[in-house]
Amino acid sequence: MKTLPQVRLALGLRSTAQSLGVIGRDAGIFRAQGLDLRIAREETAGPEGVRGLIAGEYELAEFGAVPLVQAVYEGHDPVILLAAEQTNALYLLGAAHIDTPRALAGGRIGVLSMPGQTGVSAAAMLDKWDLSRADVELLELGTYPAIYQALQDGRIAAGVLTADYGIAGTIAFGLRKLADLGEELRFQGPILATTRRYASAHPERVQRAVAAYVRTIALFVEQPHRVLDSMQRHLGFLDHEQALAVHAFYARRFQHRPYPSEAGMKRVIDLYAPSYPRPALRLEDIWDRSFLDRSLAMTGPRPTTSSQG
Repeated sequence: MKTLPQVRLALGLRSTAQSLGVIGRDAGIFRAQGLDLRIAREETAGPEGVRGLIAGEYELAEFGAVPLVQAVYEGHDPVILLAAEQTNALYLLGAAHIDTPRALAGGRIGVLSMPGQTGVSAAAMLDKWDLSRADVELLELGTYPAIYQALQDGRIAAGVLTADYGIAGTIAFGLRKLADLGEELRFQGPILATTRRYASAHPERVQRAVAAYVRTIALFVEQPHRVLDSMQRHLGFLDHEQALAVHAFYARRFQHRPYPSEAGMKRVIDLYAPSYPRPALRLEDIWDRSFLDRSLAMTGPRPTTSSQG
């Protein structure tokens, strides 16, 4: 059997939004595109995820846009290839007894990391609610499972979690949605990234990977029976009822034409522009759309979602 070129992927989080590489690998889509996809790391969110990508520990990564934009401002070369969602399906979820933002006073909110997308989003919402850091402590817990468990154990009053955990936690133990962070902040949702160095050295592999992601999104939306097992294994906490509800939620969100939101990326660029002496980044500084353009041209027209929102 011919040995296929290997491509290593890191996943920022265990979430459906960052499961497409796993699903595509399990379904044989990457092999059909001529790639041996290996999952190099999981739950390597925030700045650590970008650091490993820049260092060459893996060639592809699924994570949030915030740490990637920070890294480009700092002179590094990560670049966005596509985005299954335009905004985050990310929520600030309160325990069952927390019914309003003011009820958070004196409590703690679990986040993955302070400088990453969850910490930045939680801090922005506290500012909107006029709650200071003296009122509410942000607690770094590193992984979504850790945040989810801390909510169940009563060690935190609220946590930043994806829709997977929100849907399951509402069913299982009455989590309350305090804020839809995607709608409130409109930051670009999770992205697939590589580095410009790798894309320049191996354009054919990047092209094949992007084509595999486009086909995996179509599989996810159109053939749920082929993806539910991968979802459940990857997340590790969904029962069948929860998995069906989570799949239905993301099947409505995932784009057949997975272009990032230009407005959402610009919001992240503008958020960090005052912190760096260099001129504000342009969209083309953080996004190479050429691989996705070619993939979509080869697969033909599909229903589209605007990339402007």
